[in-house]
This record gives sequence, structure tokens and C-alpha cells, in this order.
Amino acid sequence: MEHIHTIYGIAGAAAIGLLTACGTQQRDTVLQEAGVSRELAQFRKEQFGQVRYNLFFSIPETKQEPIKGNAEIQLSLKEKQPIIIDFQGDASQVALVLLNGQPVPYEVKNEHIILPAERSVVGTNKVTVDFIPADQSLNRRDEFLYTLLVPDRARTAFPCFDQPDMKSLFTLTLEVPAEWQAVSNGAIGATDTVSVAGRKTISFNETEPLSTYLFAFTAGKFVRETYSRDGREISVYHRETDPKKVAQCPAIASEVFDALAWLEDYTAVPYPFAKYDLIILPGFQYGGMEHTGATFYTDRRMFLNENSTLNEQLSRSALIAHETAHMWFGDYVTMQWFDDVWTKEVFANYFASQIVSPLYPDVNHALNFMQDYIPPAYSEDRTAGANPIKQDLDNLSNAGLVYGNIIYDKSPVVLEMLIKKMGKDAFRKGIQEYLKTYAYGNATWDGLISILDKYTDDDLATWSHIWVNEKGMPEVAASIVGDSLVVTQSDPFNRGLNWPQELACLIVPKTGHPQEISVSLGRNSNSFRKELKMHPDVGSFVIPNIDGKGYGFFRLNEADAEACATYLPTCDNELLRGSLLITLYENLMNQTMSPAFYMEAMLKYLPQEKNSLLFSAALGYIGNCQRLFLMDTKPLEKALWEIVSTSPVPQHRLQAFRLYRSVAESPEAVARLYELWKKEQAPAGCSLSENDYISMSYALALRLPEQADEIVHIQQSRITNPDRKREYAFISPSVSPRKEMRDSVFASLLIAENRRVEPWASAALANLNHRSRQEEAVAYIRPALEKMQEVQQTGDIFFPTAWVRALLSGHTSPEAREEVDAFFATHPDYPPMLANKIRQQADHLYRIKH
Repeated sequence: MEHIHTIYGIAGAAAIGLLTACGTQQRDTVLQEAGVSRELAQFRKEQFGQVRYNLFFSIPETKQEPIKGNAEIQLSLKEKQPIIIDFQGDASQVALVLLNGQPVPYEVKNEHIILPAERSVVGTNKVTVDFIPADQSLNRRDEFLYTLLVPDRARTAFPCFDQPDMKSLFTLTLEVPAEWQAVSNGAIGATDTVSVAGRKTISFNETEPLSTYLFAFTAGKFVRETYSRDGREISVYHRETDPKKVAQCPAIASEVFDALAWLEDYTAVPYPFAKYDLIILPGFQYGGMEHTGATFYTDRRMFLNENSTLNEQLSRSALIAHETAHMWFGDYVTMQWFDDVWTKEVFANYFASQIVSPLYPDVNHALNFMQDYIPPAYSEDRTAGANPIKQDLDNLSNAGLVYGNIIYDKSPVVLEMLIKKMGKDAFRKGIQEYLKTYAYGNATWDGLISILDKYTDDDLATWSHIWVNEKGMPEVAASIVGDSLVVTQSDPFNRGLNWPQELACLIVPKTGHPQEISVSLGRNSNSFRKELKMHPDVGSFVIPNIDGKGYGFFRLNEADAEACATYLPTCDNELLRGSLLITLYENLMNQTMSPAFYMEAMLKYLPQEKNSLLFSAALGYIGNCQRLFLMDTKPLEKALWEIVSTSPVPQHRLQAFRLYRSVAESPEAVARLYELWKKEQAPAGCSLSENDYISMSYALALRLPEQADEIVHIQQSRITNPDRKREYAFISPSVSPRKEMRDSVFASLLIAENRRVEPWASAALANLNHRSRQEEAVAYIRPALEKMQEVQQTGDIFFPTAWVRALLSGHTSPEAREEVDAFFATHPDYPPMLANKIRQQADHLYRIKH
């Protein structure tokens, strides 16, 4: 942490010195860099005082008509300076600029509106801009729209100072069709009719201090449900038409109330904003987005299917808790710069796991934590595209690329290590001081560590550097040498790093009782040796990381891998089984065991697993093994259908059926699926949702090309919800049996406007690159990779990863790998952060032996 902070500190200080001391031409050259550079952000933070926005948007009913906006920006200056306002638009989108009520010369350049220093005044300045916003971040659909401005998209919607450390006060007025509703961060202050027939204005109260990325509004045709508890009121807005799904709104609100109460108690900080409303949106890009007073959620995660699985229930609860935790960690205290964005995500995910625990008393939450976070973290940390938790970021135009499984999933594992080092009580006291110190302000990870240091004798800075600032994970090997257990860890990037961590190993003898041994690594050495209490007999083996608290690739030798796989179904410890599942899969991916052996062992184990979390994890691993290594599907089909037909656990039947639907290739399996879909008759003991039948229709259209058109037509006629009908109409051409149609769909996805609803675009691209069509779909790889920079510029933060995952996950051939290699060969200076996203999703192509 120390060396990165020092580098940034020097850069920032130098930049500010340059801006205030150098000549005007040189100064303007620095300030006018496109995007929001760290230097520009630091300059404005130093020179500007409190900022207030008074915003107005006139929203037409039809999305073909442009929205018109007006922004009044009030700021104070410590000295006469050029006022450089962020606005990602061209000069034609700016109709008028006033400074302190008077017309002022201005320039629209490099994503900025630049006002000359000589026209500014020391003290209060008011800038007024009439503008037309870009549609990019307004997410305009038929009958509704919503803003999504994270991390630096506010400047596409209105002129602003688009950086997280300039918290500002927002007032908003919307003019909308009379039958529409609107929600924003502040409470509604007034609603008035206007002279134009069928129109009204909705004015919202001023907000608490917010970063620009947290400002939000939505408007459209919504249904509102309102709930109260202990004097607090929450409104849920949605567009759902299924009565069974609408009936879930009280449970959703109840979990929000529970999360708010838990966080108020833990932090000793009352909910710090005026209200908490939530809007459930069809086709929303993320699981949720934590706008204060107007938190957005996706309908797919919030409205559960009838007879939902435990994983789906836990996922919704964790999502609600995650976004609610952000009210304190991210909104109340915000990171200073997006290189520390993980400091809000780590708390949201970690505290979500704590909030959810009492809601599900029968769940093994240590196991759930391990299964939620470690596998997705490994999926990126094992690759050539691995990145540190904290990444360098010079310009906010790249801030979206910081996001990924490392910050969402590795960081909670690391935080749990930190809490174990400090103790829960000491950590809680440190967190409460952190919130009090930075209330309604901005903080850094360094600032948090300096506070936590007061509550522990451990060297947190050194520990933090290894786990936070360095990429990758250790490779750990445990073996029996003579009468001792020997554990070593090594750095796969050959930097000589020592990862300090505590883990536990189990020595399993051929006869007698297993022996558990605690292992400490990385403090003074990367090796550990301990003499065993019993003399290990022939056939004894080691199971590493039995409680899942260690982090790394735990390499097994061939004999131990076989022994661990055999031991798995006989083990009565759920946490140990969960850790073994992860270890065995990582050894499959690192080619220390054959896919055939792995699949055989897993199919013996799966029917015996009674724990729903472990059953679900095992299904996912089995599906990945089948997808990546392309084995005969018949043994898997047979095993899955046996579970569908006989399992005493209904959700296991359903989950097995969903994998069966995905892998079915034999004529018998495809014919069975077709009959189930055609008759809308679920297998005995299963309850299939509309989404299940939609997914079946895609799978069948791919497998039965001669009947594909009929299948799609019938399925389209079955859907009644208008939003889902639009979704199906968009995606279904991607499963067409006609190559010219699929080529046309692919060509349309290369146009930014056609990628506006990102989940739909990702689903269509994945269908085009389905494993059954990968031979001809290889031709899509290079053109789609060539679009990655545009996808980053025009899409939201998770879309570059979703785009390249949809493109490559169905491919396993040497030709696909050659296409990726050729792309990088022709782009030797490709932006590193974007290259990492590609390498993460292409990783499997380099692990498959042909």
C-alpha cells in the first residue's frame, strides 16, 4: 500500500503544482485530457468548494424523441480558474452556456465544456447549461427509462464534475407523461400539471452529499407497493404482471427492513439518507445498483420462480443485503478514487453474508461463504489475466475495467482473514470509527488500515500489501515426507512473494483415525514441517485446506487426487466436502487429473449428496467439465435423468433437469426434452417456470434445426408479459437454423445501438457461439474481439466481461485459441486492463489438451 500511495501522491502534487504555476497553454493541455484524469480530479478537488446541481429533464413519451435538459451548477472557487465541466457529447448537444447569468465563451472539447479563467470569479459561481443528453446512460425503453451512471457515465447524461471525491447536493425536476411515475434519490416535493396536455412535472427534494455516480432517476409506467415497519416506509416499484411474482413484494421489503436494522445496530450509525425506495427493472444490467433512495434491482434476481431453489433464495437475500450495506459502505463513505472501489464492494459482500445468516438458520453459512466467493475468485485469479485487488487507474474512462471477480469475490475472503487477525470486536470498533471519521465524505484503503491499526498489534500494512496490491495466488503443495507433514507454497509469477495465511490439513491413514494439523505459512518462510503423531502407513494421503479458509491452488499429486476423490462421498463433514470439491475442480483445470477420471468420480458422488449447496456446486463443476472437455454425453445424461426421476429432494430434481437440458445431445434426450416442452409438462417432482420453458426452446431450436422456427413461434405465443415478449423477440433469432440469419444477428450486435439491453445482447452472442456451432462460429471471434474497446466505451461496467465470455465460453477448439493468439499478435500494445478481461475468459482454451 505504501509504495502505490507514494507514487500517486507525487503525481497528484506535481500535477496540481503544474496547473497552478505553469503557463496557461501548458496548463490547459493537462486539463483538457479526455475523460477524467487523476490530475484533473485532484486539481478540481483542491480548487473547488461545495458543488450544488439543480437539474431539469423533459422526457418525451416515445424514445425516438430527444430528451432536453438544463443544469444549474453552483460552485465556489478559491481563485480565478478555468471551469472545466465534464460532458461526453459534441458541441451540437450544448445549446446555451451562462456563467453567473451572462453568456460566456466556451469550448466543447475532449469530453469537457471549458469556460475561460478570466470570466470566473473568486467565491460563488453559477454555470447554466441547456443540453441534450446522450441516450447511452438513460437506458430508454418502451414505457420507461432509468439512469445508470457508474463509474463515470454521469457526464453522458448531464454536465458535471464526474469524480467520486466531489460529493455534491442534487435537486431534480422531471417533466414526464402524465400517467408515468418517477423515482429519484430525494423524496418527491411536488407534482404539478403543465400547460402541455398530458404532461406533468415532478420535483424532488435536495439530496444528502452524493458522488455523481450515485445520482439516479427512473420514470415510466410502474406499479408502486408501499410497506411500513417501525415508523419507516419503503416503496417497491415494478412492471411485473405475474400475480405470483408480485406477491413476493412484501417479502422483498421485509428483507430490506431486516438489513437496515442489522446495519444500524452493527455500525451504530442510523440510516444516513432520507428514504429507501427500490425499483425492480426488466433487463437491468446488474444484480442491483445502490443509488440512495432509489436502489435498482434486476427482475430476474428479485422475482423468484415458484418452488425456487435454496441457491436462488440465498442469492436474492444476499443481493438485497449487499445493496443495503452499500448505503453505509459506498454511499455514506465513498472511495476517493475508483482504484479503491473494492473497499465498498468488499464490505457489501462480507456484511451481506452476515446479514443473511440469521434469515436461514438451517444453512451452513461457513460453507455458503466458501462456495459463494472462492470458486469465482479462482476463476480469474488462476488465469494469465489475473489482477490485484487494488489496480492502478490513471483515468476514470477505464474505471469500469477495475470491476470483476477479484474485487467482488477474492476481497471478502481476504477481509475474513483480516477480521480473524484482529478479532471481531476490534474490527467492529475500527469500522465504527472509520464511518464516523469519513461520514458523507471519501476515504482510501490506506485511511482504513491506519484506523484498524489502532485496534491490533499485527503488522497490517505488510499483510495488506501481499493480499491487496499483488496479483495472483500461491501454489500450495502438501505431502507426507517420512514421518512428517511438509507444506510449501510458491509464487507462480516468480516474484518470491510470501502469502501469510493459516490453513488446516487432514492426514487420512489407510487404517485408524485421521489427524488434523494447523499450518502457518508466509510469516518467515514459505514452507512448513511438522512431525506426525502416528507413523503414516502405505496409502495415507493429505487433504489440504479442509475448512476452506486458505486461499491458493492446492496441488494434488496423482495418488492423492485419486484418494481425495474416493474419500469425498464418504466424508460426513460438509465444510470439508465443499473444500474438496473446489480443490478437485482446480486440479482438473490445472491438468493434474484426467477429465475422464474426474467425471467418473463426480457422477459416483453426486447422487449421494444431500446438502443442497454442495449438490448445486457439484452440478456446476460437472457441467463445466462436460462443456470444456467434450466427453460422451450419454453417461451424464443417464446419471442426471436418474436424479430427476428419483431424488427425494425436489430442488435437486429441478437443478439436475436444468443441467440435463443444457447438455442433452443424444437423440433420446433431445426427444424427451421436446415432448416435455411441447406438452408443457414438467418431469414428475419438478416445477418448471416460464424461464425454464424459454431456455428449453432455445436448446431445442439448436438441436432440432428443422423444427426451430415452429418452436420459436410457439414459445413466443406463450409469453404474456410485454417486457419478456420483447426480450424473446430480440434473442430468439440467434438460434435460427439459417446461417445467414445468424450472421445477420451477429452483424447487428456489432452496432452499439443494438447492444443497449446488455443481458439480451450477451444471451444472443452466447447462442451464436453455442458449442454445437463452434466450428462455424470461430469466424465471429476476431470481429467481436475487435469491438471490445467500443464495447467498453459504449457499455456498462460488466459488459466487456459478459461480451467476451458469451463469445468464447462455447469454444474449445485449437482454432479458437489461434484466433485469440492472432488477435493479440496484431495488437501488441492492446490496453492491459482490457487485455486481462480477454485472457480471463479465454483461459480454458489454453488448458484443454487436444
